[in-house]
Amino acid sequence: MYVDRKPQIVNSAPRPDLARGDRRVHYLHVPKCGGTTLRYVLEGYAAMRGLTSANEARRVGGKSPDLSAAQIAMGHERPAEGLTRTDTCYFTVLRDPVQRLRSLVAMIVRLHKRQPEEIVGELTWARANWAVHLLTGATGPESDPVSEAKRQLETRVHLFGFQERLDEFMTLLAAMLEIDGVIYPAFQFTPEKRRIDPRFDDELHARSAADRALFAFAQELYRDRFAPPVDAAPLDRRVPGRSYLRIRAEPGDSDIDVSEVRFTA
Repeated sequence: MYVDRKPQIVNSAPRPDLARGDRRVHYLHVPKCGGTTLRYVLEGYAAMRGLTSANEARRVGGKSPDLSAAQIAMGHERPAEGLTRTDTCYFTVLRDPVQRLRSLVAMIVRLHKRQPEEIVGELTWARANWAVHLLTGATGPESDPVSEAKRQLETRVHLFGFQERLDEFMTLLAAMLEIDGVIYPAFQFTPEKRRIDPRFDDELHARSAADRALFAFAQELYRDRFAPPVDAAPLDRRVPGRSYLRIRAEPGDSDIDVSEVRFTA
């Protein structure tokens, strides 16, 4: 894993209503939305608190772990039971759908040495609209999955934010996890970034219609539900006496160090 940005300090937002209490946490991971960074924060939090964690991406013997039993769960797929558990705080991070797909196509180009036009042409509805798919289980536009995804986001998702405002989202996540703050770098899967030619944007725009509708709805809902308190949360400032979850890694190093740090004056 590669470090993409120097560590950032975020302080917990003043949102006691977000506190998880003794509930489980389930991260609904939309690909290419800062998930690698969030995974390390969540796994570090679980280790610090002595909680069980399970990440769908960490396969053992070719099998994904059982997320249902973990106190901290992370996965790209919708839980088998849907978003129905009352003992669970579900949360997710969204991203501008066209930008997300550009990043996804670029990653596949890097990893598999394929042409971007081939990858764009093979995008399924679910892959191009993963947020709606993740919230509803839908694999196509039939039966109005966008309306159901909006309902799930509004009524069943405890917390959500945006990859474009990840530091801001981290202040809300700290409030949910009941920690004073987080110090973390940004991670990426490959050491270099590649840009996809903008000529593909029109097709990516057309293919992601469902996710674009959900994203627009989410922006309005976020402004009403989360934005004002976040504005008051101090970013990039060490607050004496607070205890921070710190994630550290050296560029190009696969070892991730997790610790708890408290600043004095």
